[in-house]
Amino acid sequence: MKFFKGLASLVGIAILASCIEHEVIPPPKPEVDLTASFSGQLEGSNYELIQDVNGYYCEATQAKEILPTPQPSTVTYYSAIKSDSQMDFIQIGIGKLNFNADNSIDPSVEQFTSFFNSNTAPDYSLDAESGVEIVFRDGQGNVWRSMEGTGEPQDFQFTSLTQESDENGDYMKFVAQFNVSLFDDIQNPTDTIVFENAIFEGYFQK
Repeated sequence: MKFFKGLASLVGIAILASCIEHEVIPPPKPEVDLTASFSGQLEGSNYELIQDVNGYYCEATQAKEILPTPQPSTVTYYSAIKSDSQMDFIQIGIGKLNFNADNSIDPSVEQFTSFFNSNTAPDYSLDAESGVEIVFRDGQGNVWRSMEGTGEPQDFQFTSLTQESDENGDYMKFVAQFNVSLFDDIQNPTDTIVFENAIFEGYFQK
C-alpha cells in the first residue's frame, strides 16, 4: 500500500510539473546604434563636440511643406549636435526631397535613401534650399552660417551613408567632411570664421 501511495504522489508531482507554464523571454528588439561627434580646425585651433560629453546629443529634425498634387511636397532634413547646458552647437541642413503626399505625409524609405545616395557632394545653398547649409553657434551666442557662391574655397562631402531602421524610426547615419567659411550676416556680412578639415558624424531621421 505504501508503494502505491508513493507512486501516486510521484505521478501527481509529474502531472503538476507538466502543467507549469514556462516563461518565454522574447529576443531583444533590434535598435539602431546612433552616435554623433564633430571635430575640426576652427580658425586654426582644434574644436570638437562629442555626444554624452557636457550634455551634447544629436537631434534630427525635418521641415516639411505639404502641398496638394500635382504640386510636389518637400522635406528638408537637419542634424544638429547640441547641449541644453552649453551655448555651442552645429547643424547640417540638406534639402529638398520632393515627394507625393497623397498617400503619406512622409516619403518612403526608398525615396529617403535615394535622396541621400544621389547627393553625396551637395553644393552649399541658402536655407538648404537646393543643397547643404552649415549653421554654427559659438560660445558667446554668435550665429554663423554658410553661404553659396562666396568665392572662398569650400567643399562638402558625405563620405559614409548607411540607412538603418528600428521600431523608433528610419535613419540615415552619415559621416560628412567639409571645409567652409561661415558668415555672421547672410545679407550684409561683416565678419567670417573658417572651419577646416571638419568631420561631422551624425544621423538624419525620415
